[in-house]
Amino acid sequence: MSISRFQPNNGRLSHALVHNGIVYVTGQVPVDRTQDVRGQTAQVLARIDELLAEAGSDKAHILFAQVWLKHAVKDFAEMNAAWDAWVPKDALPARATVEANLAAENILVEIAVQAAVRS
Repeated sequence: MSISRFQPNNGRLSHALVHNGIVYVTGQVPVDRTQDVRGQTAQVLARIDELLAEAGSDKAHILFAQVWLKHAVKDFAEMNAAWDAWVPKDALPARATVEANLAAENILVEIAVQAAVRS
């Protein structure tokens, strides 16, 4: 069984990897952390698009998404506005969203996904 790794980061992790036809994208956070949660979510989703494409998949093949919000009650609707504009309506993945104390104070959202490789 082979494992393909994409965009290793400082010897700590790969931003994506493929194993047995599944793409695993590690938790992605926004680069521009001055934006509100909707803007941060849009950034993260664009990054996920890039990683999935590099690994041979796309958002229509996402099986499961994990979303972490710094302020779930306050930011859930705005995060969902960005998500709803991005996710294909005919390919809705399973998803879990929870509140979490994220790695930096100005990170409002982090998202990880697992997706099938395009056949």
